[in-house]
This record gives sequence, C-alpha cells and structure tokens, in this order.
Amino acid sequence: MVTITASYTVIPQESTPQGCLWLSDIDQVSRFRHTTTIYIYKPTQNPENAIETLKNSLSKILVHYYPMAGRLYYTEGARLELNLNAKGAILLEAKTTKTIHDYGDFSPSDSTKELVPLIDYNQPIEDIPLFVVQFTRFQNNDEGFAIGVAFFHLLSDGVGAIRFINSWAKIARGETLGANELPFLDRTLLKFSHTPVEPHFEHMELKPLPLILGRTDTSEERKKKTSATLLRLSPEQVEGIKKKANEYNMKKKGSRGFSRFEAIGAHIWRCASKARELGENQQSVVRFGADIRSRMIPPLPKNYFGNALTQTAAKGYVGEITSKPLGDVSQMIREAIEFASDEFIRSQIDIIRGFEHLDDARALFLGGEGDKFPYVGNPNFHLTSWMSMPVYEADFGWGKPAYFGMASVFPHDRAVILRSPDEDGSVLVCLHFQIAHLELFKKFFYEDI
Repeated sequence: MVTITASYTVIPQESTPQGCLWLSDIDQVSRFRHTTTIYIYKPTQNPENAIETLKNSLSKILVHYYPMAGRLYYTEGARLELNLNAKGAILLEAKTTKTIHDYGDFSPSDSTKELVPLIDYNQPIEDIPLFVVQFTRFQNNDEGFAIGVAFFHLLSDGVGAIRFINSWAKIARGETLGANELPFLDRTLLKFSHTPVEPHFEHMELKPLPLILGRTDTSEERKKKTSATLLRLSPEQVEGIKKKANEYNMKKKGSRGFSRFEAIGAHIWRCASKARELGENQQSVVRFGADIRSRMIPPLPKNYFGNALTQTAAKGYVGEITSKPLGDVSQMIREAIEFASDEFIRSQIDIIRGFEHLDDARALFLGGEGDKFPYVGNPNFHLTSWMSMPVYEADFGWGKPAYFGMASVFPHDRAVILRSPDEDGSVLVCLHFQIAHLELFKKFFYEDI
C-alpha cells in the first residue's frame, strides 16, 4: 500500500511569459490523458535530500518548459489552448509498505500503478495539473525508490517528454543546459491558413477498423480483460529476428535491411495474429505513429516540444500475416512508414482542420478511452517504439535508473518496444494483451525466433 505523505506545488523559479499558447491540430487529437511511466533507482547511498533536489531543480527547468506549469482550457469548437498561468506542476512524496522485490519486474499492473500519481479527471479541465510526479520510497529505505511520472499527452509526444525529464535531471545534477538543449515551444510552424483541401490519400489509418468476422461492433471484445507482461529479447534474438526478416531483402538487389522496429513489429503482429486463432480471411490493421520532425519540408527543429507524430497503419489478412515470410510482413510495416511523407502529413492535418467540432476528429484517432474512440484490440493491434529514446539518461545525481517502463495496463492489445536497462542491444517488449490469448502469444513469441 502506498501513502502520500506530502504534496508540493512547484512553480517556475523566475517569471515566465503569460497569455495563451496555441496548440497544433496534431496536439488536439493526441491522447486526452496523462501518460504514466516509472523510473526505478537503486543508488548505493539513499539520498536524504532527494525531495529538495527534485523540487528545486523542477522549479528551474519549468522556467525553460513553462507550458508544463500552465493549464488547459476549451475554446470554440472544443479546441484546446494552453493558459500560461504558471499554476505549477505537482510533486508528491510517498512511501509504500512493499519492498522493491514485491513489485517483481515492474511490468504494468494494479500494484505498479500505485507508484505513479492518480489524476482526478472529474475536476474542471482548467484545474488539472499537466505534470505530476510521485517520489516513493520502498519499505526498506536502503533498497531505493521510484519516480512515477504523469505527463499530459496533449503537451508533447514521448520524444519531447523524455527530453524534458533528461533536462530536469541534468539541472538536478548541478549542470546547465546548452543552447541546443532548450525546447522550441512555438507550435505555429504547424499552423496553416489555407482552406483544408480534399485528401489526396486513402488515409486508411483513419478509416473504421476491421471487426471480427461475423460481428457488428466491438462491444464483446471491449469487455475482455487485458494483462501486461515484459518480454525480453537478447541482442542475439534481436539480430535473429532481423536476419529472418532480411532473408526477404536478400532476394532484392540493392534493398536496405529492415530496421529493428520493422522486424520486431512484424514479429509481434504475426504472434498476435497466431495467438488469437482467427480465420485466415480475417482482416487485421496495425496502427503506429511516425515522428514527423524530419519528415516535414522544411523539417521541424530537432528540439521541437509538442506532438510531432502522424498516425499510419498497415493492413493484411491473418492468413498472409501468419504464413508469409517475416520479411513480407516487415515490408508491409515499412511501406506504411514510408507513406508518411510531408504531403501525407499535411493531408492528415487538413482532415483534422476540416471538422467544425474537434471531438469528431478526436474520434478518428487514438485519442482517448471509451466507446466513441477506436478500439485497437482484437483483431487489430497498436505498436509503439521507444527504442530510440535515451530514457536511461535520467540521472538526478544518484545514478542512472535501474529500470524504466510503463505503469498502467492498456484496455486494448498493444506493444511498446523499449530499450533494455542493460544497454547492450537487448530489447524489452511491454505487451498488453487479452488474458485469454496471452500465454499462446508468449509461446509463439519465443518459438518463432
């Protein structure tokens, strides 16, 4: 059991710009919830002044990342904007009656969820803090502690969120940020004044998702419970999956090898399709995001702080996903990634802009929980890759985290691919999957390598 022992409102150490911050159309359709993650630390000496270190450094980093201290509010057409009122972030101090070993491998669960802040979404949106962090000591102080983060997704994607955390940690260590480490906060780079034009693309990623054959809706699948587990791939297994996928490419002269994401993503989609034991004529869509920072023309600044993801998707039949060579499935994912060009991204933004009421646009994206949002579970799947994110650079002065991961179980089938804390090329797959099919998924996951 976790008990909150203290709560602090942390405001920027210096005065920051006031007024409102325009949020892009991509921000508007991002997940309308906080993303919760945990960092586990096992320092050789437990710092007694950890809370003061976190509090002081947070007030300093909020000077640079002042939108984090603001609050959201609605404007016409359910559009959200950010009030730069410096109401602050929230820092919670907590203790748990459990030891570090009681949490096992820290895979998402009701137990792990205790280590991240609980957000009250029943209060007015103008009162909801956008960044809340919880510092929890384990029962035995010498074992270490957890830092649980709740980061409102409308503020930024994972790239921006991790950059913020790492910058905060750098300041906590007594260092200063270089000019190239400061966030680029102006989102009007993605503000277009032309009248939205008709889409030039099919935009399969925004079309209604396939249903299980014979079904008319997703109500039955939504009722089924999901569970989460961590699946580790050694460096050798990662290379084995890539080699298996690239057997397809060897037949094509001049073809470049598949990336880790293309190969592992295809492997996961295939295992999910096998484990569900659906008919071979069943259609399945895998959705995922692509970073647009370098895809836009001109490109966005590398330190752009905001949501810079475009949704894309691959579609196939269960029969081909499960029986064709892994390279064929990897190619389907590659083609979906390559489809996300500057023209495609602008077309997708125009679709959002074409709605008078943004709640109607949000219903097309992976923007929330509940019946009005797409259900990306059986027979479909949701992939996320955090492999490129430097999550283990979050050293606040007591060493790098021993573990980083998600805290909560998703209600639909999803996999988040993470780098391992070993930093040796191994990978962790945080799998959220229907309990009824989970064991069979794990069986195929390792057998098929």
